[in-house]
Amino acid sequence: MIHLDPDFKSLSKNQRNIALRCMYSLTRHAKDCRTSGLTQIHLIHAIGTALLGVDLDVKEAAIDHNSIASLRTVFKGVDEPVRHRLFQLFTLAELVLDPLPQEATDTLRQAAKALDVEDDFIEIAREYSQGAYGIAAADLARKGYMGNPDLVKQGGQLMHVHKTLTDPFETDEDDPELLNQWLELENCAKDSLGRNIWEYYQGRGFIFTGQKGSVNPSIAQHDWIHLLCDYNTTIEGELEVFSFIGSAIPDVKGFAFLVAIVGLFETGRLESWGGGVLNADKGHLDLPGMPERVADAIRRGRICNRDVMYGIDYFKYKDWNIEDVRLEIGIVAKDQEIDSPGVWDPKGITDFQRSIGIAKFQPALIK
Repeated sequence: MIHLDPDFKSLSKNQRNIALRCMYSLTRHAKDCRTSGLTQIHLIHAIGTALLGVDLDVKEAAIDHNSIASLRTVFKGVDEPVRHRLFQLFTLAELVLDPLPQEATDTLRQAAKALDVEDDFIEIAREYSQGAYGIAAADLARKGYMGNPDLVKQGGQLMHVHKTLTDPFETDEDDPELLNQWLELENCAKDSLGRNIWEYYQGRGFIFTGQKGSVNPSIAQHDWIHLLCDYNTTIEGELEVFSFIGSAIPDVKGFAFLVAIVGLFETGRLESWGGGVLNADKGHLDLPGMPERVADAIRRGRICNRDVMYGIDYFKYKDWNIEDVRLEIGIVAKDQEIDSPGVWDPKGITDFQRSIGIAKFQPALIK
C-alpha cells in the first residue's frame, strides 16, 4: 500500500520523486553483491512507498549520481523541519551499509548542505566509517534524545520513579512504591491497558521494575509502546518499536533511537544499549519484509508525533480499554499488507521468553 508521511504532504509529487531518486543515488556506495547493499535498495524502496507516496523501483529510477546537488533548488523554500526529516531518511539509508565507506559520509555532508540542515548524526556516521565505534557510541548517548539531563529527569517523574535519574538507563531496584504500582495492574479489567501489560510481563518472564533484577525504568517504559503498537518481543519487533519511538518523538534528536537500533541489530556496530539489556545481533534488517516493517513503523511514528518515551504517563491510562488508549495517543494501525506478527501472535515471542514465562499468559503455540 502506498502511504504519505504527514511531514511530506506539503511537498509536490515531483519533489518527492526527486528526493527518492536522489536517495537511490546512494546505492553507488553499496556494491550490489554485498547483502547490506541489497538491504539498502529494499529500504529505500520501502521509504518511497511508506513515507514519500512514491512507488519507484531502483531500475526505474534513472539514477544520476550527481543529483544530490539538485536538492538545493528543488527544496528551496521548504520548511526546515520537513527538510530535516527528509535528510534523516538519507542518513538511515546509508547507516545500513556494512562496512560504511567514507564516501557515504561525504555524500551525507553534500545532502545536508544541499538541504540546508545541520545534523549531529553525520558525525556519528563518520566515526562509524572510520571504525571508531566506541567514540560513536559515546557521541550517540551525548548528542541524541537521551543526552538531555532535564528530559531524563522529566521521564523519571512520568515513569513514577522515586529517585532522580542521572542516566537514562539507570536501574531502580529498590522502589517498593513503584513496584506496587506495577503489581496492582493485575487487578485492572480484562481489556484494559494495565491488565494487558501485566499479562505481557507474566507471559514473557519479565521482572517488574522497582525490585532486584528488574530492567531499568526506561526499558520498562518502552514495553508499554510494544503493547500499544502491537510490536512483538523478538529482535525484529525491537527494530520496529524503536523505529516507531524515534520517529514519533517530535524532536529530531529522537532519530538517535533508529541509529542505535540499526547499530545493534543490523550492522553490530553498537555492542550493547539500554543499560546492557539489548546486545548486538547482526543482520535482522536483511530478513525478508523487514525494510518494509521498519518503514511502516516510521510512518506510524510520524503520524503519532508525540514523545512516547518521556512524554507520557502510561499509568494514567491503566484502566482504559487498550483501543481507546491507541486512539487517544494517535497510534494508527499497521499496514495490513505487511506481515508483522504482533505481541499475541504465536511468532511474537522468543523461545527463551516462552521458557521462563507463564504459559497461560503467552501467545498460543503454532500447531
